[in-house]
Amino acid sequence: MPRQESIQFRSLGATIVGRMFFPRQEHPSPVVIICHGAFDYKEHFFELAEDLAKEGIASLVLDMHGHGESGGQRYHVKMDEWLEDLRCALKYLRQRTDVVHEAVGAFGFSSGGTAVLEAAAEGLPLKALVTLDATVRSVLKWYESPFFRVASLLGRCKVMLGLKEVRLPLAFALSQVRAAVDDNINRAVIQDPYIIEAYSRLPLPGSLECFEVDTLKRVGRVTCPVCVIHGARDEVDPPASAEMLFHRLRGDKALHILPENGHMGHMDTQKREVLQLTCQWFKNRL
Repeated sequence: MPRQESIQFRSLGATIVGRMFFPRQEHPSPVVIICHGAFDYKEHFFELAEDLAKEGIASLVLDMHGHGESGGQRYHVKMDEWLEDLRCALKYLRQRTDVVHEAVGAFGFSSGGTAVLEAAAEGLPLKALVTLDATVRSVLKWYESPFFRVASLLGRCKVMLGLKEVRLPLAFALSQVRAAVDDNINRAVIQDPYIIEAYSRLPLPGSLECFEVDTLKRVGRVTCPVCVIHGARDEVDPPASAEMLFHRLRGDKALHILPENGHMGHMDTQKREVLQLTCQWFKNRL
Protein backbone atom coordinates (compact mmCIF):
# COMPACT_ATOMS: atom_id res chain seq x y z
CA MET A 1 0.00 0.00 0.00
CA PRO A 2 1.29 3.50 -0.80
CA ARG A 3 2.01 5.92 1.99
CA GLN A 4 -0.95 8.17 2.76
CA GLU A 5 -1.35 11.48 4.54
CA SER A 6 -4.50 13.38 5.51
CA ILE A 7 -4.18 17.09 4.74
CA GLN A 8 -6.15 20.33 5.07
CA PHE A 9 -5.97 23.81 3.64
CA ARG A 10 -8.23 26.87 3.50
CA SER A 11 -10.29 28.01 0.52
CA LEU A 12 -12.68 30.99 0.67
CA GLY A 13 -12.79 30.69 4.45
CA ALA A 14 -13.69 26.98 4.41
CA THR A 15 -11.50 24.04 5.40
CA ILE A 16 -10.83 21.73 2.45
CA VAL A 17 -9.92 18.17 3.41
CA GLY A 18 -7.90 15.82 1.25
CA ARG A 19 -5.80 12.68 1.27
CA MET A 20 -2.37 12.44 -0.32
CA PHE A 21 -0.97 9.22 -1.73
CA PHE A 22 2.75 8.80 -2.39
CA PRO A 23 4.86 6.35 -4.43
CA ARG A 24 7.57 4.38 -2.66
CA GLN A 25 10.52 6.35 -3.98
CA GLU A 26 12.01 8.97 -1.68
CA HIS A 27 12.70 11.69 -4.24
CA PRO A 28 10.04 14.27 -5.25
CA SER A 29 7.41 12.92 -7.64
CA PRO A 30 4.86 14.32 -10.09
CA VAL A 31 1.43 14.81 -8.55
CA VAL A 32 -2.18 14.68 -9.74
CA ILE A 33 -5.05 16.58 -8.10
CA ILE A 34 -8.17 14.38 -8.17
CA CYS A 35 -11.61 16.04 -8.16
CA HIS A 36 -14.82 14.09 -7.59
CA GLY A 37 -18.24 14.96 -9.03
CA ALA A 38 -21.38 16.54 -7.59
CA PHE A 39 -22.74 14.89 -4.43
CA ASP A 40 -19.64 12.70 -4.33
CA TYR A 41 -16.62 12.30 -2.06
CA LYS A 42 -12.92 11.55 -2.23
CA GLU A 43 -13.01 7.94 -1.05
CA HIS A 44 -14.45 6.84 -4.40
CA PHE A 45 -11.08 7.72 -5.99
CA PHE A 46 -8.63 6.06 -3.62
CA GLU A 47 -8.16 3.10 -5.97
CA LEU A 48 -7.09 5.47 -8.73
CA ALA A 49 -4.69 7.18 -6.31
CA GLU A 50 -3.17 3.83 -5.38
CA ASP A 51 -2.67 2.92 -9.05
CA LEU A 52 -1.00 6.27 -9.73
CA ALA A 53 1.35 5.67 -6.80
CA LYS A 54 2.39 2.35 -8.34
CA GLU A 55 3.40 4.31 -11.45
CA GLY A 56 5.54 6.73 -9.44
CA ILE A 57 2.97 9.54 -9.30
CA ALA A 58 1.65 11.13 -6.12
CA SER A 59 -1.92 12.36 -5.85
CA LEU A 60 -4.01 14.76 -3.82
CA VAL A 61 -7.59 13.48 -3.60
CA LEU A 62 -9.92 16.29 -2.54
CA ASP A 63 -13.31 16.67 -0.96
CA MET A 64 -14.48 19.71 -2.88
CA HIS A 65 -16.24 22.72 -1.36
CA GLY A 66 -19.49 21.64 0.33
CA HIS A 67 -18.78 17.92 0.00
CA GLY A 68 -17.40 15.06 2.06
CA GLU A 69 -15.38 16.22 5.05
CA SER A 70 -14.77 19.70 3.62
CA GLY A 71 -16.48 22.88 4.75
CA GLY A 72 -18.73 25.12 2.72
CA GLN A 73 -22.45 25.08 2.07
CA ARG A 74 -23.52 21.45 1.97
CA TYR A 75 -24.01 20.02 -1.53
CA HIS A 76 -23.46 23.33 -3.29
CA VAL A 77 -21.75 22.96 -6.67
CA LYS A 78 -20.38 26.37 -7.64
CA MET A 79 -17.54 26.49 -10.14
CA ASP A 80 -16.07 29.69 -8.72
CA GLU A 81 -15.71 27.90 -5.37
CA TRP A 82 -14.35 24.69 -6.90
CA LEU A 83 -11.86 26.67 -9.00
CA GLU A 84 -10.66 28.42 -5.87
CA ASP A 85 -10.27 24.99 -4.24
CA LEU A 86 -7.97 24.04 -7.12
CA ARG A 87 -5.99 27.29 -6.86
CA CYS A 88 -5.52 26.73 -3.14
CA ALA A 89 -4.57 23.09 -3.74
CA LEU A 90 -1.83 24.27 -6.11
CA LYS A 91 -0.62 26.77 -3.50
CA TYR A 92 -0.59 24.00 -0.91
CA LEU A 93 1.42 21.68 -3.17
CA ARG A 94 3.98 24.43 -3.84
CA GLN A 95 4.76 24.39 -0.12
CA ARG A 96 5.70 20.71 -0.17
CA THR A 97 9.17 19.44 -0.95
CA ASP A 98 8.09 15.88 -1.83
CA VAL A 99 6.35 16.75 -5.12
CA VAL A 100 7.64 18.26 -8.37
CA HIS A 101 6.07 21.71 -8.58
CA GLU A 102 6.40 21.86 -12.37
CA ALA A 103 4.67 18.47 -12.87
CA VAL A 104 1.13 18.87 -11.52
CA GLY A 105 -1.79 17.33 -13.39
CA ALA A 106 -5.50 17.10 -12.63
CA PHE A 107 -8.17 14.44 -12.98
CA GLY A 108 -11.85 15.40 -12.87
CA PHE A 109 -14.96 13.25 -12.85
CA SER A 110 -18.36 14.68 -13.91
CA SER A 111 -18.58 18.15 -12.27
CA GLY A 112 -14.96 17.65 -11.23
CA GLY A 113 -14.25 17.42 -14.96
CA THR A 114 -15.99 20.77 -15.37
CA ALA A 115 -13.77 22.22 -12.67
CA VAL A 116 -10.42 21.02 -14.02
CA LEU A 117 -11.28 22.16 -17.56
CA GLU A 118 -12.36 25.59 -16.31
CA ALA A 119 -9.18 25.81 -14.25
CA ALA A 120 -6.98 25.00 -17.24
CA ALA A 121 -8.95 27.45 -19.41
CA GLU A 122 -8.22 30.16 -16.83
CA GLY A 123 -4.52 29.43 -17.05
CA LEU A 124 -3.86 27.54 -13.84
CA PRO A 125 -0.46 25.80 -14.19
CA LEU A 126 -1.67 22.26 -14.87
CA LYS A 127 0.63 20.19 -17.06
CA ALA A 128 -1.93 17.54 -18.12
CA LEU A 129 -5.60 16.68 -17.61
CA VAL A 130 -7.80 13.62 -17.66
CA THR A 131 -11.58 14.05 -17.70
CA LEU A 132 -13.98 11.21 -16.95
CA ASP A 133 -17.64 11.57 -17.94
CA ALA A 134 -17.19 15.32 -17.68
CA THR A 135 -20.11 17.75 -17.61
CA VAL A 136 -19.40 20.39 -20.25
CA ARG A 137 -22.95 21.43 -21.25
CA SER A 138 -26.46 21.24 -19.82
CA VAL A 139 -27.61 17.74 -18.86
CA LEU A 140 -31.23 18.84 -18.39
CA LYS A 141 -33.91 17.78 -20.84
CA TRP A 142 -35.81 20.55 -22.59
CA TYR A 143 -38.78 20.17 -20.26
CA GLU A 144 -36.64 20.05 -17.10
CA SER A 145 -34.65 23.22 -17.71
CA PRO A 146 -37.52 25.74 -17.14
CA PHE A 147 -38.44 24.03 -13.86
CA PHE A 148 -34.88 24.17 -12.50
CA ARG A 149 -34.43 27.78 -13.59
CA VAL A 150 -37.68 28.89 -11.94
CA ALA A 151 -36.81 26.98 -8.76
CA SER A 152 -33.35 28.58 -8.77
CA LEU A 153 -34.85 32.05 -9.22
CA LEU A 154 -37.20 31.40 -6.30
CA GLY A 155 -34.23 30.23 -4.26
CA ARG A 156 -32.30 33.41 -5.03
CA CYS A 157 -35.27 35.52 -4.00
CA LYS A 158 -35.57 33.63 -0.71
CA VAL A 159 -31.88 34.14 0.04
CA MET A 160 -32.19 37.89 -0.71
CA LEU A 161 -35.01 38.04 1.85
CA GLY A 162 -32.82 36.34 4.45
CA LEU A 163 -34.52 32.97 4.12
CA LYS A 164 -33.12 29.56 3.26
CA GLU A 165 -32.77 28.60 -0.39
CA VAL A 166 -35.09 26.14 -2.08
CA ARG A 167 -34.47 22.47 -1.23
CA LEU A 168 -36.00 19.98 -3.65
CA PRO A 169 -36.91 16.39 -2.62
CA LEU A 170 -35.55 14.58 -5.68
CA ALA A 171 -34.34 11.28 -4.22
CA PHE A 172 -36.90 9.48 -6.41
CA ALA A 173 -34.90 10.56 -9.48
CA LEU A 174 -31.97 8.34 -8.50
CA SER A 175 -33.79 5.23 -9.72
CA GLN A 176 -34.86 6.82 -13.01
CA VAL A 177 -31.41 7.23 -14.58
CA ARG A 178 -28.81 4.47 -14.39
CA ALA A 179 -25.53 5.59 -12.88
CA ALA A 180 -23.65 2.46 -14.00
CA VAL A 181 -24.00 -0.49 -16.37
CA ASP A 182 -22.99 -2.91 -13.61
CA ASP A 183 -26.15 -3.67 -11.62
CA ASN A 184 -24.29 -4.00 -8.32
CA ILE A 185 -22.51 -0.68 -8.76
CA ASN A 186 -25.72 1.04 -9.84
CA ARG A 187 -27.49 -0.32 -6.75
CA ALA A 188 -24.67 0.77 -4.46
CA VAL A 189 -24.77 4.30 -5.89
CA ILE A 190 -28.51 4.85 -5.58
CA GLN A 191 -28.53 3.33 -2.09
CA ASP A 192 -25.57 5.37 -0.81
CA PRO A 193 -26.91 7.32 2.22
CA TYR A 194 -24.71 10.33 1.34
CA ILE A 195 -26.11 10.54 -2.21
CA ILE A 196 -29.68 9.97 -0.99
CA GLU A 197 -29.28 12.81 1.51
CA ALA A 198 -28.03 15.15 -1.23
CA TYR A 199 -30.92 14.39 -3.57
CA SER A 200 -33.46 14.47 -0.74
CA ARG A 201 -32.65 18.14 -0.08
CA LEU A 202 -31.17 19.36 -3.37
CA PRO A 203 -30.21 23.03 -2.92
CA LEU A 204 -31.19 25.59 -5.55
CA PRO A 205 -29.64 27.72 -6.84
CA GLY A 206 -26.67 26.19 -4.98
CA SER A 207 -26.46 23.01 -7.07
CA LEU A 208 -27.65 24.34 -10.43
CA GLU A 209 -24.12 24.29 -11.91
CA CYS A 210 -23.94 20.52 -11.72
CA PHE A 211 -26.80 20.45 -14.27
CA GLU A 212 -26.27 23.57 -16.37
CA VAL A 213 -22.82 24.71 -17.49
CA ASP A 214 -21.36 26.11 -20.72
CA THR A 215 -17.78 24.92 -20.35
CA LEU A 216 -17.64 23.92 -24.02
CA LYS A 217 -17.43 27.63 -24.87
CA ARG A 218 -14.06 27.95 -23.11
CA VAL A 219 -12.22 24.68 -23.65
CA GLY A 220 -10.48 26.14 -26.71
CA ARG A 221 -8.33 28.09 -24.24
CA VAL A 222 -6.95 24.89 -22.69
CA THR A 223 -3.33 24.46 -23.78
CA CYS A 224 -2.20 21.42 -21.78
CA PRO A 225 -2.68 17.81 -23.00
CA VAL A 226 -6.17 16.42 -22.27
CA CYS A 227 -7.34 12.81 -22.27
CA VAL A 228 -11.16 12.56 -22.54
CA ILE A 229 -12.64 9.30 -21.19
CA HIS A 230 -16.37 8.67 -21.34
CA GLY A 231 -18.87 5.86 -21.07
CA ALA A 232 -20.79 5.01 -24.23
CA ARG A 233 -23.78 4.15 -22.02
CA ASP A 234 -23.63 7.26 -19.87
CA GLU A 235 -27.24 8.33 -19.24
CA VAL A 236 -26.26 11.45 -17.25
CA ASP A 237 -23.72 13.09 -19.57
CA PRO A 238 -24.23 11.59 -23.04
CA PRO A 239 -21.11 10.53 -24.96
CA ALA A 240 -21.89 13.20 -27.56
CA SER A 241 -20.65 15.69 -24.96
CA ALA A 242 -17.27 13.95 -24.88
CA GLU A 243 -17.04 14.09 -28.67
CA MET A 244 -17.86 17.82 -28.65
CA LEU A 245 -15.26 18.40 -25.95
CA PHE A 246 -12.60 16.47 -27.85
CA HIS A 247 -13.21 18.32 -31.11
CA ARG A 248 -13.03 21.74 -29.43
CA LEU A 249 -9.76 21.03 -27.66
CA ARG A 250 -6.84 22.41 -29.66
CA GLY A 251 -3.72 20.79 -28.25
CA ASP A 252 -2.43 17.29 -27.53
CA LYS A 253 -5.55 15.22 -26.90
CA ALA A 254 -7.09 11.76 -26.88
CA LEU A 255 -10.65 10.43 -26.81
CA HIS A 256 -11.74 7.07 -25.38
CA ILE A 257 -15.42 6.09 -25.47
CA LEU A 258 -15.73 2.88 -23.44
CA PRO A 259 -18.62 0.71 -24.71
CA GLU A 260 -19.55 -0.99 -21.43
CA ASN A 261 -19.38 1.97 -19.06
CA GLY A 262 -22.09 4.29 -17.80
CA HIS A 263 -21.59 7.54 -15.90
CA MET A 264 -19.60 6.13 -12.97
CA GLY A 265 -16.72 5.09 -15.18
CA HIS A 266 -14.19 4.70 -12.35
CA MET A 267 -16.45 2.11 -10.66
CA ASP A 268 -18.26 0.49 -13.60
CA THR A 269 -17.70 -2.53 -15.85
CA GLN A 270 -14.60 -1.11 -17.55
CA LYS A 271 -13.07 0.62 -14.55
CA ARG A 272 -9.72 -1.10 -15.11
CA GLU A 273 -9.49 0.51 -18.55
CA VAL A 274 -10.30 3.90 -17.01
CA LEU A 275 -7.57 3.52 -14.40
CA GLN A 276 -5.01 2.25 -16.91
CA LEU A 277 -5.71 5.00 -19.45
CA THR A 278 -5.48 7.63 -16.72
CA CYS A 279 -2.21 6.33 -15.29
CA GLN A 280 -0.62 6.00 -18.73
CA TRP A 281 -1.61 9.54 -19.75
CA PHE A 282 -0.09 11.10 -16.66
CA LYS A 283 2.97 8.84 -16.73
CA ASN A 284 3.75 9.98 -20.27
CA ARG A 285 3.08 13.70 -19.71
CA LEU A 286 4.13 14.59 -16.17
